[in-house]
Amino acid sequence: MRTDRASDPAFRDAESARRWLAERGGPRDEEAAELAAPADFLIAARRLSRLEGLLVLGRAVRDYRAFHRAGTGRRRLGTWDVDSGRLLFRQLVLRPLALRLLLPGLVGAAGALAALPLAQILLCMGAALLARWHTLICTLLTLVAVVVEWDTWWFPPLAAMTSWYAHAVTDLLWSVTGTAWWARGAAFAFLPLRDRLVLRASGRWTLFATAVDLAAGGQGGTAEPFLARCGEVPRRSRPVLDMARALVALQRGELADALARAGAAVDAARTSPAGVRGWCHAQLSQVFLASGRLDDAAAVRDEAMLLLQGRRCRRYARELQVARVAEELAVEPVESSLREIHRLRRAAMRASDQNLLRHTEMCVVQLMLREVDNRAGAALILPSVVEGDDDARTPWHITPDQAANERLLRASVLVEAEETRDHARKDAQAALAIVDAGRRPIAAVAARLLLARADEFDGRHDLALAQAAHALAAVHDARYLIPSARGRKQWERMQLNAYATVLRLAERSQDAILVAEVVETVRGEVLPDRIGRAELEAHLALDAMTASATAAGTAARPDSVHGGPPAGEDPSAGTPAGLAGLDPVRRPPPVRVAGRRQLPTGTDRPEVIDLDLELCALAGRCWYWSAAAVLDRYHWVVRDPDGRWFQGSCDFGEHSAAALADGALREALPLPLPDEDSASAGARAERGPLARGAGPDGGKERALLGAVADAFLPPPLAAGLRATSGEASSLVVSLPAALAHLPVPALLLEPGTDRRVVDVARVLHVPAWSVIGQRRSRPAGRAGTYDLRLAVIAPDGDQQAAARLECPPAARRSLGGPLPKKRLSEALRALDDDRHWLLYLAGHVDAGGNPTRSGLRLAPEGDGHGHLSIAEMLGAADADGHENPFPLPERVLAVGCRSLGHDTVAAGTVRTPTSEWLGFGSALMLAGTDHAICTLYPVYPVRQLNGIAHRLADRLVAGENPADALRAVQLTELEQWRRTGRGRPFLWQAFVYVGVGV
Repeated sequence: MRTDRASDPAFRDAESARRWLAERGGPRDEEAAELAAPADFLIAARRLSRLEGLLVLGRAVRDYRAFHRAGTGRRRLGTWDVDSGRLLFRQLVLRPLALRLLLPGLVGAAGALAALPLAQILLCMGAALLARWHTLICTLLTLVAVVVEWDTWWFPPLAAMTSWYAHAVTDLLWSVTGTAWWARGAAFAFLPLRDRLVLRASGRWTLFATAVDLAAGGQGGTAEPFLARCGEVPRRSRPVLDMARALVALQRGELADALARAGAAVDAARTSPAGVRGWCHAQLSQVFLASGRLDDAAAVRDEAMLLLQGRRCRRYARELQVARVAEELAVEPVESSLREIHRLRRAAMRASDQNLLRHTEMCVVQLMLREVDNRAGAALILPSVVEGDDDARTPWHITPDQAANERLLRASVLVEAEETRDHARKDAQAALAIVDAGRRPIAAVAARLLLARADEFDGRHDLALAQAAHALAAVHDARYLIPSARGRKQWERMQLNAYATVLRLAERSQDAILVAEVVETVRGEVLPDRIGRAELEAHLALDAMTASATAAGTAARPDSVHGGPPAGEDPSAGTPAGLAGLDPVRRPPPVRVAGRRQLPTGTDRPEVIDLDLELCALAGRCWYWSAAAVLDRYHWVVRDPDGRWFQGSCDFGEHSAAALADGALREALPLPLPDEDSASAGARAERGPLARGAGPDGGKERALLGAVADAFLPPPLAAGLRATSGEASSLVVSLPAALAHLPVPALLLEPGTDRRVVDVARVLHVPAWSVIGQRRSRPAGRAGTYDLRLAVIAPDGDQQAAARLECPPAARRSLGGPLPKKRLSEALRALDDDRHWLLYLAGHVDAGGNPTRSGLRLAPEGDGHGHLSIAEMLGAADADGHENPFPLPERVLAVGCRSLGHDTVAAGTVRTPTSEWLGFGSALMLAGTDHAICTLYPVYPVRQLNGIAHRLADRLVAGENPADALRAVQLTELEQWRRTGRGRPFLWQAFVYVGVGV
């Protein structure tokens, strides 16, 4: 029966529920834990003395009413100590007492049916009553019963042995499973009875049951030899073995194989009974959950619960109910979650199911931490709820992953208190030993971070940094083992934690080179590579399997869920599946700073990027500014032309000076704010301090950019650039997406003056050092003038943009919209006799949540999405057999909205550097461009923009160095602004250079 909404104030509304969670584990629960439980007297009598047992019995009688009120009932959710104490009383007192009375009764009834003498029946009943309690007296009574009536001598030994074995089996079941035998039902009761009998008769039941139990319990490596020896099984039970093999493949990390096998098992189970189909659907939901398909997992799980009906399947249905409640804790209203937990808690009490009781308490603890951060209450509850001592043994009834997660949860709430920190450290070490870090990296990362926190609290900062550094290496490895974007949510939280921890500890060391290495590791991004045909076929097969398997969970009668593309279909057709997310990718090499590397690299990486050498190759003796914005901290590192490193950080919290300056800058730029369209953002920018709202002398523009410079421009860099005289310096910038909108050339070097970065330095933006390194490995272009062979204007067919965007006079050919990908590919291939030319792109560039899908907006073609993105430029050969469908020249000028191609992080969101540079600018370089000029944020087709773009095109055609050409145009615009105060500074400030350098 579900809890009535009005029956308990704790479950009435969210506020009451949170108040109840905040009080959980508080003084009231501590008082309940001190009450004498009914079973305490028996424990005291056994372990201490009968006198102590009688004293405890008196307390138990006195505390009975209070003890009963603190337990779970129809209108209340009881405490863990009281509810577990009630189950313990049933286990130690009521159940043995009932069995002690039941067995003599059965013996007496059997003796009466056999017409035994009354004296022999009474003696046998006495022996049954004392079986496995007083063995000597039981034996004597049995012998006397034999002597009393020799003709029926066989009955007393049979009754005594049967009673002894009944007590032994029930005690074993309760001690091992934590629940009464009648609550769980027969093992594998979802199988047809006829199949179970056939398996037992053929001698294969033990192999079959062991293999399936180990596979479903997370012990895939142990289950494999049993699965190999199972042989033939009845047809209706065959899908169970197939699903067990799918679970083994999943635990090996072979997701594609697991999906294929699980889909085939569900398909084959269509003709099996509902119990078999329900069990297969339940396991398929686990495969979906591991692959990140959360919606599909929920749908399949709900279907399984509908199929697993009746007493025989009750245990499996309850496991699914617990899984559903645990998954929905983060999305369901807290009061609804508590009501569902209460319902399961009452079921656990009725069935005397200790394991179900423990799962419900774990859900309550998670709500306590999630909703009200009640760590003190959780620290009181978890030590008695989570099983496992100092060793790393896994309880039989949960998987190793679940055991590790519970240990980590307990460690996370115990690590802060000094008296429990050693216990937390042991839990983290046990979790690290339980999981396979190579296949379960997230749990390994969490364990490392908890060990780092424990060492940090103890003042052992070197050890803490070592643990955090290993966690950072592991979290980078983890991204390549998680198959889907939705499945990376947990990884992203772990990534943030690892980044924040290692940056904090590295900064405390005051080692600028170490901090620089950490920042560059944080900034390191995945590097897409051209995908081969074999790899493409494998990933297309994976897509087909997962898409088909989804139908199995959502349709009433699932269709075939076998993997693979349809017969006769070209497997290379369509977009490479891996490039839709982060797989397949080639992980970029680690970075070496100042000639050495201090952080672990995780998996074996023979190649290393030498950052100092790369800087010299890119810009000679130059300044370098790199940064990472993680959570509420802004971390920066600077390298001067002499190779010296500096580091620092500042608060980037909600009301910090940096956040206020960033917010003011966003208000002045045409970046759409939440619930704002592009037109409104443009109108706002027109009125702002970077346009007409700058004031008569431009004071508001200088004040804004001065505040931004004070907040973000590192002091060593500002001081060094102020001291620059004569020839312009070079400044290489590598900023995170959270700060990608900073107009670095326009930043003021000193408050109260109008001297800016662009006055003394050319600025070069680095998308990622792995991108630069890969592009530099290809042959460089030759010097000389360039032809502007092709100008692409508004290729998406936007008539308004086409009317206002002017083609550069130097362009030999112009293409307007609507322009589909095929026509653009044909035009680029026709010009690919050499790469020594300039491509002019003017149009919209979309930057969505998936960076690899950001690209130049084209006209849709068929079912295509109408974007020229990294997926197309780095994909396999097209349908016509062209190895490179979009060959690009040495130089590209991309005049469009945010043509660098990454989505700037909205103000107020969690800052994480996940895949922030895999955008259109990086795609241009990886596809063959040496030099590209792009924009940081949206720009608008006005006369000033056309003038800037055309002057840039003229300088690039003349063969001028692109970074110097951009600086010259920006200086011209700046001088005109200083002289007249006319124009829109945010237009020229939007342009940045990316490429192989000067």
